[in-house]
Amino acid sequence: MDKLERAYQLDKLLKQRRKPVSMQELCERFECSESTVKRTITEMRDLLNAPILNRERDGYFYSKNSTFEMPGVWFSAEELHALLAMQQLASGLSGGFLESEFHRLRERIETILNKSVPAAAGQMHRIRMIAAGKRSRELPLFPVIATALLERQPLHIAYEGRQRGEKSARDISPQRLAHYRGNWYLDAWCHEKGELRTFAVERISSAKATAGSCEALDEAVLERQLASSFGIFSGEPTATAVLRFTAKSAAWVADEAWFPDATGEWLEDGRFELCIPYNNPTELIMEICRHGPEVEVVSPPELRAQVAERLRQAVDQYAGEINI
Repeated sequence: MDKLERAYQLDKLLKQRRKPVSMQELCERFECSESTVKRTITEMRDLLNAPILNRERDGYFYSKNSTFEMPGVWFSAEELHALLAMQQLASGLSGGFLESEFHRLRERIETILNKSVPAAAGQMHRIRMIAAGKRSRELPLFPVIATALLERQPLHIAYEGRQRGEKSARDISPQRLAHYRGNWYLDAWCHEKGELRTFAVERISSAKATAGSCEALDEAVLERQLASSFGIFSGEPTATAVLRFTAKSAAWVADEAWFPDATGEWLEDGRFELCIPYNNPTELIMEICRHGPEVEVVSPPELRAQVAERLRQAVDQYAGEINI
């Protein structure tokens, strides 16, 4: 019996009994030690304000005229998100060698959800998780790529870049797999280019493990190259974007997690200024344009010019419908 089930059973038992329940009976009922029972009671008192009283030599009971009810939901928003994410990922898998294992995983997750919300059996469809930005495409080569990564094997891949549509053959040493905004990316050392590159997994059309040693890069190098700049594009920061948001959108932007190393401050007039280190501006420009007239690029000048050009191109799409 786990902690959650024990708390619910204790609550149920104390409500059913008209007389105090002894510690010995609680230990026997829950098949646990005295210290475990005391810890459960303490947590119910401290975390849930459960009015559990203890009469010396008699046992435990609820205070007279108690209206205490156990909460329907025991997990936090983050825990619920994790459980539902695992459930949806497991539900989307079928036909593989691990299908039976994933079926058991789904059943276990559903048991946890139903136990945490007893009244919600059959109602979890009312909670939605929307995978915005996910590119719907199967990844048949994912097992090959993941195996090479974990077993430290080099790969020979065929890759087709999305922007230019160029096809190329690459010999790479896998370093990391990243799940970013609903999609998988492979960070790898490209032997042809002699540098770290990021590959969208769905654009890899073939992958085969090859003989030889896999280039191993230091973790500090990987962090510096892959995690110190905004977005999925690798590289150390070469500039810092200073973005100034209007008072209208400031409250929203200030609460958003743009990037771990981003810094922000409120201005006296109610606007919000955000500073973001970046290397490749492609994704950052897209994010800035998403906010339209609610944001201004203060610096650097090159980024301001790139965003202005992107917006000018957008205006040109509607040139016949607006007066400029």
